[in-house]
Amino acid sequence: MKKIILLLFAVFMLQLHFTSAAFAFGSDRIKVGEQLCNGCLLQSSNNTYYIQIWRGNLELWKRFPRPETLLWTKQTNDKWGNHYLKIDYYSGKLVLSRANGDPAWYSDNAAWSNIHYQGKPPANLRGDILIMQDDGNLVLYNTTDLNQGWYPVWASDTGVGGP
Repeated sequence: MKKIILLLFAVFMLQLHFTSAAFAFGSDRIKVGEQLCNGCLLQSSNNTYYIQIWRGNLELWKRFPRPETLLWTKQTNDKWGNHYLKIDYYSGKLVLSRANGDPAWYSDNAAWSNIHYQGKPPANLRGDILIMQDDGNLVLYNTTDLNQGWYPVWASDTGVGGP
């Protein structure tokens, strides 16, 4: 009986591990440990803006007014690859990876923050949550510093009024 309980517990723990690495679809955010799969959408809560990975490219689109408008893209030269987007646990950078795990593109949090914070960026530039905002800006935030609250460490700069 004890072995059966331990076996069931082990199976449960394996399932828990796989569900924590969720694939975003129709949500406005991804966190560390989650990823946006090829062909899936990360869309603003007002459904006006979305990002997708299409033919190896990361694309940010505006739906309305019609026709849809491409606002921002990161192209990879790998049109038929199966890519995915995630926040790297160790660096806190946004990474567009190939199916084999090799990075095709990653965010430069230090350069963006240096410009955004006019040469005085916060010490911790590790992002842990990516949000497709209602203003059209795709923003990577650090939410771990309780003294500073949430602050942006990288953004697409496509929003109305910035991050």
